[in-house]
Amino acid sequence: MKNGQQRKVSEINSRYIEQQEKNTEIKSRSKKGLFRRLSALGIFVVVVLVITGITLHSQSSVLERKIERKQALEMELAQLELEERDLKDEINNLHDLEYISEIARRDYYLTKPGEIIFKVAPYSSD
Repeated sequence: MKNGQQRKVSEINSRYIEQQEKNTEIKSRSKKGLFRRLSALGIFVVVVLVITGITLHSQSSVLERKIERKQALEMELAQLELEERDLKDEINNLHDLEYISEIARRDYYLTKPGEIIFKVAPYSSD
């Protein structure tokens, strides 16, 4: 090592060392491949979860709107049923002669023979 001499170590070229290098290279390739496959699988799972989440959110929004619409329509149906019942009562009353005569006296000032109508103003407490 003196006087600029360099000590040269030669590498042993044996089959065992070559086999070990190949095994190391194969392991590193398989690790890279495994990492790539797991990454692709992870990305796929994330995409599926995101799409599922978006779908569930949109479906819940649609369901809420439909429930609100159903409630509004049920309220409208209840009002229409009340109106229908009132109109049926009115139809039944219009078939009654006493009711018709009462309306004629009240609205058209018609009287029975010998009857006199007096119009009285409503009482106010002011």
